Amino acid sequence: MMQAFREAQEYIDHIPKFVKKNTMEDTKAFYRKLSCPCTGSKVIHVAGTNGKGSVCAYLQSVLREAGYRTGMFISPHLVDIRERIRVNGELIPEADFVRIFTQVKKSCGEHYHPSYFEYLYFMAMLYFEEEQPDFIILETGMGGRLDATNSFPSPCISIITEIGLDHTEHLGETLEEIAAEKAGIVKKGIPVVYFAKNKIISGVIEKSVKKADSKAFSVKPEEINLKNCDEKGIDFSYYSGYYKYSAFHLSTKALYQTENAALCIRALAVLGERKTAAVSEEELQRGLEKARWEARMEEILPEVYLDGAHNPDGIAAFLKSVQADGGGGGRILLYSSLAEKACGEMVKEITNAGVFQEIVVTGIESSRAAKPQELAALFGEKDVVVIEDLKEAFRYCLHKKRAGEKVYITGSLYLAGQITAGIRTGAV
Repeated sequence: MMQAFREAQEYIDHIPKFVKKNTMEDTKAFYRKLSCPCTGSKVIHVAGTNGKGSVCAYLQSVLREAGYRTGMFISPHLVDIRERIRVNGELIPEADFVRIFTQVKKSCGEHYHPSYFEYLYFMAMLYFEEEQPDFIILETGMGGRLDATNSFPSPCISIITEIGLDHTEHLGETLEEIAAEKAGIVKKGIPVVYFAKNKIISGVIEKSVKKADSKAFSVKPEEINLKNCDEKGIDFSYYSGYYKYSAFHLSTKALYQTENAALCIRALAVLGERKTAAVSEEELQRGLEKARWEARMEEILPEVYLDGAHNPDGIAAFLKSVQADGGGGGRILLYSSLAEKACGEMVKEITNAGVFQEIVVTGIESSRAAKPQELAALFGEKDVVVIEDLKEAFRYCLHKKRAGEKVYITGSLYLAGQITAGIRTGAV
């Protein structure tokens, strides 16, 4: 079975080399060819630039706490491709992965072959059709309007997280253009919960909702009241109407997670008002506190934190959490990125913050990786240490770390995944 699983994964990994980009019409047609799995299910559809995975994780945790059985499809994965397809938090078993992979492969024809993301999405839906969870949580890939997950016709609610400039080569060069792509998940009569941080983005979403004859529910930053942030986590309150003015605790130091948790709260409040889900305030509080999501200001070793920020907005949010740590013992940053990302803007955010006493730039295993020397040059006159091998760079940071000093690792989810894999296997 292990060999069959490896062969299936290898096949999927090589899909980008031989498949052309598919139209939404073709994707929907293939979904129908698979007999429209999960059409009668309660699906929560999540799009956005930053925070999608975290919102999905909070929804999964709370719904499970309330006694619901959940299915979740997310991307990307950090280490294991099966991370993308989960039921009740458990990764799809290898045997089921191989079986359903084969089912999708047999359905491929001469004129249509799913892309990498589409293939895994169709596998997820077929698996969920078998497992029959009470709720299915679908995270879009990089877009919305043309995303494979948008082939599902009738979610019970749509959620749009914070939107920023990322994947501009595919989604547009302005916030307005990107917001329009993300708002492409809005469907007729389906309620939409979104993060209202930018007036331009909010305007685009509200316009799409009005056109779809639906209703929008916003979460504004000023509605989130931060109470405390320390080594034990974050305490905050948020008024959603349905849950009144409630206090919550998150088991993380990532300040940006209050925004993602608030989106989860608001979405569940809307579903509660519509009698689609029944989640008590106590279940909501316990579910949020129990939620864990890797590579989001995750403490992977004592005073060593891993964060998947990989665009300017993500880096800015990451830096706010760094600044809130007290900084008494000093900080070291281990940084890398993909070449197509806004490396210059991310580096500028880091240097302007001035919160790191030492910066180490390294490489990551990817054909799309930025060259460490070129990244180092972006830091200008600020001295940086360049160690191209990631394992050596990580060990260097641990060796240089003094008692009370903190190490932060960020810049790419590829970096986060390779560090996570190294920690799990003892290779770093």
